[in-house]
Amino acid sequence: MTDDEAKAVLADEARRVATVWRALDLDGDDMLSAAEIDGAAGALLALNTNGDGQLTIDEIGGPFRWPGGERRSAIVRILDLDADGVITADDIADAPNRLRRLDRLSRGHLLSTDDRPAWNPILAQAHSGPAETLVHFDILRGYEDEPNGPVLPGADLRQDDGYLLIYEHCNAGDVQVGKDLFLQAADGERVHHWPHLNHASETVSPHLRDDGLLVRTSCPDLWLEVLCFPVGAHGIITMEEPDGTVVWEYRLFEPGQRVMHHDFEPMPNGNILVTVYSGKTFDEAVEFGWQRQAQDVLMRPPDLQRWWTETILELEPNLETGETRVVWEWHSADHLVQDVDPELPNFGELGPGCRKIDINYSQYPNYRFNMGQIMHVNTVSYDAARDQIMLSSAMHGELWVIDHSISSEEARGPKGDLLYRWGNTSSHKGGSDSDKILDWQHDIHWIPDNVPHTGDVLIFNNGSRRPDDDSPNPSPPRLSFMNDAYSEILEVKLPVDADGNWEWDLDDPLNGAKIVWDYNADGGKGWFSPFMSGARRRPNGNTVTALGYNKQIREVTPEGETVLDFKPGGPGRTFRVVPIAADHPGLKRVLGS
Repeated sequence: MTDDEAKAVLADEARRVATVWRALDLDGDDMLSAAEIDGAAGALLALNTNGDGQLTIDEIGGPFRWPGGERRSAIVRILDLDADGVITADDIADAPNRLRRLDRLSRGHLLSTDDRPAWNPILAQAHSGPAETLVHFDILRGYEDEPNGPVLPGADLRQDDGYLLIYEHCNAGDVQVGKDLFLQAADGERVHHWPHLNHASETVSPHLRDDGLLVRTSCPDLWLEVLCFPVGAHGIITMEEPDGTVVWEYRLFEPGQRVMHHDFEPMPNGNILVTVYSGKTFDEAVEFGWQRQAQDVLMRPPDLQRWWTETILELEPNLETGETRVVWEWHSADHLVQDVDPELPNFGELGPGCRKIDINYSQYPNYRFNMGQIMHVNTVSYDAARDQIMLSSAMHGELWVIDHSISSEEARGPKGDLLYRWGNTSSHKGGSDSDKILDWQHDIHWIPDNVPHTGDVLIFNNGSRRPDDDSPNPSPPRLSFMNDAYSEILEVKLPVDADGNWEWDLDDPLNGAKIVWDYNADGGKGWFSPFMSGARRRPNGNTVTALGYNKQIREVTPEGETVLDFKPGGPGRTFRVVPIAADHPGLKRVLGS
């Protein structure tokens, strides 16, 4: 398809998506006035060509090129909350109230950008023209209706005989809505479903305890509620019986201030580590030694104009009372360094041995996805033997190890600095950009007991910020995206002794670590996800990996041979897929035998 042909397709799709907006904008001034919002129900009924009192996809611009294409309109999303493709009579009657929810700035009116946000500039830089844009949209926005793939569950005897715990969730903005959480057997049968709970926003994830209780994260409400936070916010963590009965719940959802996001890590003592965004104003950030960056101009609306650091909390649940104690905490804001202004706090030296976090390091700060963040920690892992915590900072392209054996008070001082770091020496001016290994990585974790290579570190290295021309810092930053990018799985042996002492090698770009296994490191296996995703070791030595954007699940042998390759089907995405061993003790309670 030529660029001109693709441009026409994209323009037609945009026109179709705006069908409901045009019906509501009676005077055509590209704004919905208070009067037009009040009269929304009547205006919507004008689209009801068959007179049944409700609207279906064909009446609001469809059919669309991509499944759920009508939901590119925020108005359609707020009307069709259950994402079943039907705006019911009740939805239409409630339209004025629903539309007012989109008026997040309380202006009394809506603009077309409230319905269809402007194009993300960094994605435009990732494309070479309309034809490439269309190809990328076809990849990102499509999905299989039913389970499908070249190697289905049960088709290859080399597949592990355990289960997969799959939690489907919405994508950012709820354009695709996933809400199913299920346990899938090795033959593909879905042997248990947990009832839908709260809202499954992007990056929610599950864990099955040995006692059969499910731990999962969720969100209080639809996408509008998390817009005041960076991507990945959810705010609720629960424990549930197999029938969905909630036995414990903890919420941390303080708009503009704090929210749980991305990952959590159950600990052997029953406590849970959670990752938390902590917000400050830009002026407060400057007082920390931060230099304002190009992110400022992309902070729309004003409630997104916050500066976010990371906090790790250890929660102690009480299943009898339902109460929760925070028994330990670590704040990244206590471990910052800047080398630009000696008159400001946190002034210090950066370099190969730096154990603090450069407050002014940022990858492509005009990437709107970052939303004022400076770290984007997307994974937390715990090593009980050494009592240490590992974090994955996607923006810094690093893994960080911190000490958990110290008190919360000690964690605020030098003892809370990084014990070890790996993945990108340029993040702290310890090396060159060409030495960078990790690119927007996810699911960094210590390989657990009872599977091969316990203690090594497994990483899903997305590669979405790997420049397509191999230059270390392209300007403007045209990034590899869907057609010329690749993800890889790395297994790394870190330089730590049995007592937990870390052996830094400042002359080595790998800082003393060794990559002992990889999958798709040459980019030749057609495996890529620009965001989310994960990889986990199975008891038989295979590694199961999932692409977050399309839920494609692949299991590979230690030799890199594919023994499972399929998509579960349906809309939505998945943060990661969790393998459950066939002899997992929690299965007895879940399966009832």
